[in-house]
Amino acid sequence: MHERGGALIYHGDFDWGGLRIAIALLRRVPWRPWRYTAADYRAAVLARPDGPPLTGQPAEALWDPDLQQALLELAVRVEEETVLDVLLSDLV
Repeated sequence: MHERGGALIYHGDFDWGGLRIAIALLRRVPWRPWRYTAADYRAAVLARPDGPPLTGQPAEALWDPDLQQALLELAVRVEEETVLDVLLSDLV
């Protein structure tokens, strides 16, 4: 699809597993982040600061070097479903 000018945008969970999935996908298909940056993560945590704790081994976010640091600092796991309203607002 991208060879014909289409662009893939991607959003995943804000946790280490989510970053690993995004990295694996990025190695196969070029994509741009869709509300999947450090700023988006900080906004999601601000909206739900009582989320589950972030656990596991850190992973690097190749598309946004600040995202890994934000995850380390705030240490809150944000599942994609918790930001669904924000994502859907982009589609209206």
